[in-house]
Amino acid sequence: MAQNIRDYEKLAVDIVEAVGGKENIINATRCATRLRLVLKETPKDAHKKVSELTGVITVVENNGQFQVVIGTHVGKVFDKVQTLVDLDENSEEDTPKGSIVNRVIATMSAVFAPFIYILAAAGLLQGCLIIINMINPGFASTGTYEVLSFISWAPFTFLPVFIAITASKHYKCNTFIAVACCAALVSPEWASIASRIAGGEAVTFLRIGLAETTYTSTVLPPLFLVLALSYLEKFVDKIIPEVVKSLFTPFICILIMVPLTILVIGPVSDGVATAIANGYNALYNFAPVVAAAVIGGLWQVVVIFGVHW
Repeated sequence: MAQNIRDYEKLAVDIVEAVGGKENIINATRCATRLRLVLKETPKDAHKKVSELTGVITVVENNGQFQVVIGTHVGKVFDKVQTLVDLDENSEEDTPKGSIVNRVIATMSAVFAPFIYILAAAGLLQGCLIIINMINPGFASTGTYEVLSFISWAPFTFLPVFIAITASKHYKCNTFIAVACCAALVSPEWASIASRIAGGEAVTFLRIGLAETTYTSTVLPPLFLVLALSYLEKFVDKIIPEVVKSLFTPFICILIMVPLTILVIGPVSDGVATAIANGYNALYNFAPVVAAAVIGGLWQVVVIFGVHW
């Protein structure tokens, strides 16, 4: 059983040594409570050695991952592991593949775990504001409320930017290019254009009509954007001369990915979310009890994929 410790850096070193050293680690990620390692091979005594370390709750081996359950302090251990293991050198290694469901869950864990408590903190602030307004309704009309309110909504408004940072690390592409692309999606200028489209104005890009989809607080569009970017960036890097690669790789990637998202990725993912919503509403009208059971059982999954809106 885990004990309270302070030296998480030592724990990270001990874990790396127990699993065969940094040379045996292909990849390392984390979720909210677990350090997830992909090993070239699992030493026979690794499970026992790691389980006995102070600060480790248990060890789980599943779908090619050596998962070390640490608890809420896993971030501190993971930060040290990153400094011990050169993941870039191992990035070309073949990573064992699990089922599609497990790979999707692993991706979502890698993308959301680093900032999940930021969203929780923002939600906590929103809850506090609701309670204060119930006690003192006049508080909602003050400048103090307005400032605290936009602070609480900021992480959700710019959620695509958070996803760009973590997803780019997961898919191993340039973080700054990913952020630039996702920042464009949540820019006020695009929100203004989308508003005009929603009002009936026809706006085109290269003679292709644009949809009114907006991207603040979205999950799937930025996630798919970064996934596509990871392939595009590798392709562009191969064909661009080394002397101009630093400039033209981001130029070409941004020029392609942002319009591609606005024209295809965004509307398609929005259509999927709308179809799910319409399907649920139809189910609710037909069988309210069943609809309640479905939304109760799947709510966490729905929120993870950003279609709860």
